[in-house]
Amino acid sequence: MHGKAGKRESDNMEALQISSMMKTETGTGKGFQENLKDGLNGFLRAERDKFPPAETLKIDLHCHDCNSDVPDELMGRLLSVPETWVSGEMLLQELKRNGCRAFTVTNHNNARSCYAMQDRGHDVLTAAEFSCLVPDFDTGIHVLAYGFTPEQEERLNKLRKNIYAFQEFACERDIPTVWAHPLYHYAAKQMPSQDFFNRMLLLFERFECLNGQRDTWQNMLVKEWIGRSDEEALTRFSRQYGIGLTQYCRHPYRKVLTGGSDSHIGLFSGMTGVYAHVPGLRQRLDNGVPPSQLALEAIREGRLAVFGSHQNTEKLTLAFLNYACQIAMNFKDPGLIRMLLHRGGTADKAIAFLASNVFSEVRNHKVTMSFIKLFYECMTGKKPPFYRRLFVSPDYKPIFDIAAGMSSLHGRSGETVAADYYGSLLSINSHINGILAGRLEQKADRMNRAGLDRPLNRIISEMELPARIRSYLGRPGDSGGVDIAGFLDGLSFPFFTSLFILAAHFAAAKVLYNIRPFLKRFSENLGKFEHPERVLWMTDTFGGSGDASLFLQQLLRHVRERHLPVDIVVCSSEIQSGEHLAVLKPLIRFDVPAGGNMTVNVPNFVELHNLFLEGEYDRIVCSTEGVMGVFALYLKHAYTVEASFCRHTDWLGFARKTLHFDRRNSDRLRRMLRFFYRSFDRVFVLNGRKKGLNEIVIDRKCAGAAGGGDAATEPGLCEVEAVLKEVMSRGAGE
Repeated sequence: MHGKAGKRESDNMEALQISSMMKTETGTGKGFQENLKDGLNGFLRAERDKFPPAETLKIDLHCHDCNSDVPDELMGRLLSVPETWVSGEMLLQELKRNGCRAFTVTNHNNARSCYAMQDRGHDVLTAAEFSCLVPDFDTGIHVLAYGFTPEQEERLNKLRKNIYAFQEFACERDIPTVWAHPLYHYAAKQMPSQDFFNRMLLLFERFECLNGQRDTWQNMLVKEWIGRSDEEALTRFSRQYGIGLTQYCRHPYRKVLTGGSDSHIGLFSGMTGVYAHVPGLRQRLDNGVPPSQLALEAIREGRLAVFGSHQNTEKLTLAFLNYACQIAMNFKDPGLIRMLLHRGGTADKAIAFLASNVFSEVRNHKVTMSFIKLFYECMTGKKPPFYRRLFVSPDYKPIFDIAAGMSSLHGRSGETVAADYYGSLLSINSHINGILAGRLEQKADRMNRAGLDRPLNRIISEMELPARIRSYLGRPGDSGGVDIAGFLDGLSFPFFTSLFILAAHFAAAKVLYNIRPFLKRFSENLGKFEHPERVLWMTDTFGGSGDASLFLQQLLRHVRERHLPVDIVVCSSEIQSGEHLAVLKPLIRFDVPAGGNMTVNVPNFVELHNLFLEGEYDRIVCSTEGVMGVFALYLKHAYTVEASFCRHTDWLGFARKTLHFDRRNSDRLRRMLRFFYRSFDRVFVLNGRKKGLNEIVIDRKCAGAAGGGDAATEPGLCEVEAVLKEVMSRGAGE
C-alpha cells in the first residue's frame, strides 16, 4: 500500500506542474500571480526602507483569540461554535515567537482579552474589531479600533450600527480606527457601488492593505486604490457627498496603510503586520514608556510600515483545517430545534445540519479523532512521543511520520513556512487517498466476485428515500427502515480525513473568491491587476469515438491552431498530456454496467482544485455528466466562476432504447438530469430542440451534420467556433 500511495503521490506532483506548463505555452510574459507577487515584493521593499530598523516596533495589528466567541459568519452561529479556541497566552507566545515587540488582540466587538492580559501584567494595547453597518448602503464592514477605555468601548458598541456616528465619536476621542480588509464586506443585497468606496475614503485615514487571510490580489487592489486617492479627488468627493473633510478624519489627506495577520488559529500570528516608527525608541523604552503606548502614538500619527508576504489559498486552507480540527475536538450538538428556529435560509440550515452530523460522526470514530488530535498538536509544535508510532498500523505509519515532521516547522519563520506546512498536507492527502483507493478497489473486487454488481436500471430505481418519518425510526433490519447509522459506521478514517482536507480547500477558496465578480469589476475600474480570461474545459472522456470525444478533439485542434486561452482536462491512464491538454491520473477506477461496461475514472479532487487555481482560470465548461461534471459544480461554487455545460448525449433516449428503462425510472433520471443541468449557468445543446432550460442552442445543420443525440458524427468547425464564441464572450461570474 505504501508503494501504491507513493506512486500516486508522484503522479500528483507531475500533474501539479501541468497548469504552469500550459500557462507558459499560451501566455506571454509572466503569469497573473507572478505579476502580483512582483508588485507586492516591490511594495514591501519600499516599506522596509521607510524607517530605521532600530527605531521600529514590530506589531500585528489584527489577530484573535478565544474571546472572538460570536462569529460574524452565519454558519458558525448556526453550529454554535466560536471562531477559535486559542487562548490569549498561546496567542502571545506565537506573536513573540514571530518577532513582535508590541502586542494587541482585536477580538470581535470586545476587548476582554486585552483587559484580562493587562490584569495579569502583560503590556497589551487595548483594541477590538467592530462589526459596523454603513446604513445608506446596507453593507457591513469591519473596523479595527485601538486605545479606547472600557467606557468608550461600550459607547462604540452602541454606535457600530451606524458607521458615521461610530467614526465621528472615534475622531472626537482620538481613537485611531482602521478599515479592515476593505474589499471584503457584508453586502445584504448586492455588491457596493463606487460611491460606497468614495464615501469610505472620507470616513477613514487608515486602511488595512495587507491582510494575512486574504490573497495577494485583494491586498494589492487595496494598495493600488488607496495610492490613487489624492487631495484633488478627496476634495471633489467631499463636495459631491456633502461630507466635511475633517468631520471623520483629523488628517483627511493622509491615507495610511496597515497590515495584520487576521489569524484565528495562532499559527501565523505576527507574520503580517506593521513596523511602528518611534523616534528615539531606545531612550523612551529606557525611560519606562510601555511599547503599547509607543505603538498607539505611531498608529495615531501614521508612522507605520507594512510587512508580510505573498499568499493565495495556502494559509487560509491550513487555517480552516486547523479550525475544523478544533471543532471536531470541542464540538457539541447545537440542537435541531435551535437550528430550525435560527436566522438563516433553508440551504444554510441544511448545510449546518449536515456539518453537525459529520462532526458528530467523526467524534465517534476513534481512529479519525486520534489523527485529528495528532495533526492539531503537530501544527502547534507538539511532537508526539516516539512510542506512539508503535501503536500505528503499517498503512498509517507514513502519515504519522509526515504529521510528526510538521512539528519542526512550528519554530520557523519566513515566507516559506506556510508553503512547507501545505506541502506536508498534500503529502498526507496523497497517502490517505492511496489507502482509500486501495480499499475501495478491494471492496469493488469482492462485490464483483460475489455477483453483487447491479445493472444501472436497478441502481436508479433504488435511488430514493422514504417520505415517512417512521421509516427512519425503526431498528436496523426492520422492514422498510433505513439503517443510516449502519451506513455511517462503514465510512472509514481515510474517507473522513479526505473529506476534511477537501472541505478546507473549498472553504478557503469560497472565502477568498466569493466576491470575484466585484474584484473583477474593481480591477477593471483601476486598470490594474486584471485577472486573465482563461477557460478550463472539463470532461470524463476524450480519446474515444463518441459525440463528446469527437467534439473535444476538434475543439483542441482549433484551440492549438488559434492559441486560444482554453485548456482541456481529463482523467485517464491512457491519454498523454500535451499542449492545452492536462491529463490527471485516476485515483480510483471502477466499471458501471450501462449497456456494456463503462469505466469511471475518479481524480484526486484536491489536485484538480489546485490545478484550477494554478492555471489562473476564470470560467469553466464541462462536456460530460460524470465525475468531472460534479467537480465542475464544486469549482463553480468554490471559486465563484461561471460554469457552462455542453450537452452532447440524449441520455433519456439512451436509457429508454439501450438500458430499457421503464417510465418510472425514466422520470427519475429526467429529474436528476434537470437538477444537474440547472445547476450550471448555461447549457449548450448541439441540436435545434429546446428543452425548457437556460440553453444556448447550436444548430448542427450549420456544420452539415445531421441529427443529434448520441450519434457519433464528426462535429463541424462552425459549431466549435460558435460554442467558443459564447464561452469567451461572457465574464467570470457575471
